[in-house]
Amino acid sequence: MKLCFVFAMEHEAKYLFEHATTLSTESLGFAKLHHLEANGHTFYACVTGIGKVLSAMGVASAILSHPDIDAFVNLGIGGSLNPEKAPLLSAVIGDRFAQHDMDTQAVGDPLGYLSGLDRILLPSDSKLNGLLQESCSKNGISCYLGDIASGDQFIADKKDKDAIVESFGATMIDMEAAAMAEACYVYNKPFASLRIVSDTGHGDEYMKYRFVAGEKACQVGMTLLELC
Repeated sequence: MKLCFVFAMEHEAKYLFEHATTLSTESLGFAKLHHLEANGHTFYACVTGIGKVLSAMGVASAILSHPDIDAFVNLGIGGSLNPEKAPLLSAVIGDRFAQHDMDTQAVGDPLGYLSGLDRILLPSDSKLNGLLQESCSKNGISCYLGDIASGDQFIADKKDKDAIVESFGATMIDMEAAAMAEACYVYNKPFASLRIVSDTGHGDEYMKYRFVAGEKACQVGMTLLELC
């Protein structure tokens, strides 16, 4: 299986680039697609940029330009909405994905409804999820299979977080996974997302743990290569 790991930010992928050989790099609009080799495995890593639009564009561009890619796995960091189930530096593997800022309620739709696709929650690939769980175990990282809610907002206010939990039952929030899932859903490509918890809503956790969280996500990805 030829994998493409997808990252929103360059620093999330830093550990991966340090432990792999870059065979080639190309621009896909704003995104950068790197062809890499590590431990006898060749794969891709796409750095899309932050937010739903850039992330969806990056994934769609990779799908259209590289039909040899069999599946996409988003790796990165995110905020926990349930620190008891998903504590700091644990992993959340996305079961389903919602866009919490998609709002056409004024015309009678439920919050998060994706017009045209006629659904709120987008699926992940169960086989990839199982392999990610195994990869976490091999790296000594606790993981939780839960829903991820994405939006073009950095959500810090507890009241806003509680509203997302109430509306979508999400375990984690980020700014890209659901948009990547939508691109893969439209083009019928298997997709999974693993996010390491970089913050639980306390103080300066994000600034303190974002780099080590990104490193842990890459370590899980490197192990996934061995399992695929």
